[in-house]
Amino acid sequence: MKNTILFIALILLGGFSGFSQSIKNDIKFTVSALPLFSFDTGFKGLVIKPSIGFFFSDRSSIEINFSYATANHIYVGGVPSNYNSYAITPILRNNFVNKEKVRVFAEIGFGVDTIKYNADNPDFQTPYHDNISGGISVFDIGFGTNYYFNGKFGLELIIPYIRSKIITSSSKNIVYSGFGPTIGFTYKLN
Repeated sequence: MKNTILFIALILLGGFSGFSQSIKNDIKFTVSALPLFSFDTGFKGLVIKPSIGFFFSDRSSIEINFSYATANHIYVGGVPSNYNSYAITPILRNNFVNKEKVRVFAEIGFGVDTIKYNADNPDFQTPYHDNISGGISVFDIGFGTNYYFNGKFGLELIIPYIRSKIITSSSKNIVYSGFGPTIGFTYKLN
């Protein structure tokens, strides 16, 4: 895993030069979604990720993701439960293929998150729900592509590796660790 992260980081950092279709100072707005699935129970929840991106060079941008996640059909201390979560994740993105209609990029980011666990039935809420609720760190690294239908509006697909870890409790550490295919729409604001 460490070699994969190093490889992606080198590609990201190595592609900051060259001609591209993106223009320095471009600003874009993206809304994307990531369904949360489990092989055991099927659809568990959804992550909605609006983000704003600013190109500080013709190929590279800083993205700020604001995400909301909700999941059901989980168990906390043997009790059917759910959670709601909010995150802010700055992401550094580099378009290493940057054509008029198609862009292929690598990204890496780290952010903070809050999470609140609740029992599905409030009568079964336990102190453990409150103990594992709190702050989370979020790590994101991956590849993606944009396809622009015209000069302003496009489709975005990202295959990130995401790792969310609770940082305010030692009772439970990992909330999520794995790949999370994300699809959305992007719009150039200027």
